Amino acid sequence: MGYRKFSFKTPMLLRLDGERPGAPQRHAAWTVFVIFAAVAFVLVLRLHLLHFTPGEKLMEEQEFHVVEIPITEPRGEIFDRNGVILATNREASSLWVDPRKVPDDRRDAVAALISERVGLSPEDARAALVRTGKDGKDRKFAMLKRWMTDLPDEEAKRLQDETGGAVQVVKETVRHYPHKDAAAHLLGYVNRSGELCEGVEKAYNAHLKSRAGMLRARADTRRRPLSSETLDYREAEGGELLQLTIDLNIQHNLESALDARMAETEAKEAMGVVMNPKTGEIYALASRPAFNPNDYDKFPAELRKNRALVDVFEPGSAFKIVAAAAALEHGLITPNTMINCEGGRFNPYGHSIGDFHKLGVEPFWKCFEESSNIAIIKVAAMLGEARMEEWIRRFGFAAPTSRDFPGESVGLFRPRSKWSKLSMGALPMGQEISVTTLQLARAFAVLANDGRVVEPYFVERAVARDGRVTYQHESAVSERILSPRTVETMRMLCHQAVLHGTGQPANMMEYRAGGKTGTAQMARAGGGGYDASRYTAVFAGFAPVKDPQIVAAIVIQEPKIRLRYGGYVCGPVFKKVVGEALASMNVPGDPVTDPELVAKHMKEKAKAEKEKLAKNPKEKPAPAKAAAEPEPVEDADPDTAAFVPIDESLSAMITPLDGLELVARNMGDRLETSLPDLEGMTKRQARERLQRLGVPMDAQGEGWVVAQNPPPGTALGEDLVCRLEFARRGAPLPAEDTVKQENEPQPAM
Repeated sequence: MGYRKFSFKTPMLLRLDGERPGAPQRHAAWTVFVIFAAVAFVLVLRLHLLHFTPGEKLMEEQEFHVVEIPITEPRGEIFDRNGVILATNREASSLWVDPRKVPDDRRDAVAALISERVGLSPEDARAALVRTGKDGKDRKFAMLKRWMTDLPDEEAKRLQDETGGAVQVVKETVRHYPHKDAAAHLLGYVNRSGELCEGVEKAYNAHLKSRAGMLRARADTRRRPLSSETLDYREAEGGELLQLTIDLNIQHNLESALDARMAETEAKEAMGVVMNPKTGEIYALASRPAFNPNDYDKFPAELRKNRALVDVFEPGSAFKIVAAAAALEHGLITPNTMINCEGGRFNPYGHSIGDFHKLGVEPFWKCFEESSNIAIIKVAAMLGEARMEEWIRRFGFAAPTSRDFPGESVGLFRPRSKWSKLSMGALPMGQEISVTTLQLARAFAVLANDGRVVEPYFVERAVARDGRVTYQHESAVSERILSPRTVETMRMLCHQAVLHGTGQPANMMEYRAGGKTGTAQMARAGGGGYDASRYTAVFAGFAPVKDPQIVAAIVIQEPKIRLRYGGYVCGPVFKKVVGEALASMNVPGDPVTDPELVAKHMKEKAKAEKEKLAKNPKEKPAPAKAAAEPEPVEDADPDTAAFVPIDESLSAMITPLDGLELVARNMGDRLETSLPDLEGMTKRQARERLQRLGVPMDAQGEGWVVAQNPPPGTALGEDLVCRLEFARRGAPLPAEDTVKQENEPQPAM
């Protein structure tokens, strides 16, 4: 066997013995050919792909030629039931500075200029202009002030020029509440970071929030999108429009009445709810003191919570409707059942109970009218513990009231297994249980709604920008817990309490009202019993008695006056707010006094005046104008006055819940730009005139307009509220020393 040998004759050339001359050259040539062929194939393939693949793919691989531009739409507006805007959006200016653009020799002058124009302290202005940061690097950005809504564009431009471009202005969108603190606790607010805080803003964010869009396009060298080179477009969706059941006029009246009564009684806090007992629509919900959601950060967190939904209190005697209605429903008593009230002192369950009115043996209707603790405890004993607990829950206590109120308190109520031997002496008169203002209003709505439990709510519908209704409230099927006979009896008992009992300050001349008062000691701040110096005053009721259209619950805490009883403290608020609300709803009058008796009295008075004049012919008769002047006559047709909305494109989609059609007219196209003269108008005429202008009305009194503030000719503005005084004859409020007193709350049991 022979071996092939290597030859080293040619330096750096390695070949095998036996190879033919020229073979290495042919091998190298083939290698070069293969390489060139591969490159050519790749190029041809690439050209093929570029020719047959859409241009977007190429651009996706060349992102440096593409810009993406976000497209934003505003958050949805919130309207009241009549189409008045409660929450909207507005443009605000945010100012920032580039410290590098401020020369050292001008730093103090620029700081002084910023301090004067922007409202910063001199120290903060100088700190913003410090060029070097904590990391030792130059600072390119320092925020001066955000979300300024009162900075004119020309002022911002002048500041920018005077600082040599160091100060820059950025436009941002912020949430705006044109009526300031009106319904603030119900609306909630959106904070400076865009976070949702409480109320409708948070609960219905899924409808209110906008969906951002995006434009993706090829750009020129300055990164400006080319209109002919759009690669992708996703349309933005604006937030939906939300319509509430709130009536801004009723809301204003409730808030102003609570504020006035708090001032008169030197009270610490107040809450109120006004609702439709048949549908559950909330017309007004207020917690006082209030806060302005436009400047929420200037108010402590305690003032921003919705007390009507989260604060609980012992309802006192207002809770007596539960045991009374239950006993009537089970046939255990009738209004004429005689009950021994023990002369005002009773010792059941080992604990002494007292009544302010020292009653003996009286019919139940009289005991209820005088708010006897002893009588209601004896009635509850007829029910027994099991049925007492059942009826407390059937009236809606110890449970959420609605789907619309996430985070609401359910109150405090122990199950029967944890009751003490004293519980049946405390619960019937509103102790050992804590409720919210809304729960109390819903309980009285049972009496006003023919014995049915209603679900309160405040959002009626949501409407998309294209007019589609995306949400419509549907009331839950209501359970009937009381028979018509029991309902009729309870309404009569509650009416008697207002007409002759502890609720007299709530009595109205125009409408028969029914209700129940309550006064309860508050728990000690640190726990451990009750504080004898702190009280909660309560009045809850409905009107008109025959066919109730409104239920209201008024709660005022820690009044400092001597007469701290629920009827005296809260009754006047109920009377004013409910009376004006019923009039605004055109509910027919249901006066307490028989009109025929009034006519008879007037004839007798005229006859006496005539006889007096005959005896003294020199005496001038009293002017007849006031006596002969007719009562205010309301317009016959409520639909003749169309409401002028604030925004043309949005309000056309929101129809008032009470039947007034909106006219889509821009604010700038108003026929009137100032307040008209309303003197001499009836309440309804004035209200409809102001509604056309989008101006809320704060009414005081009954009859015709006799005073107006602001005066006629005042320019219209988004924060304007027209306060009107009406005059007509009516019953004065009782003096403090003539007020019918209710039972003091009993000591803790």
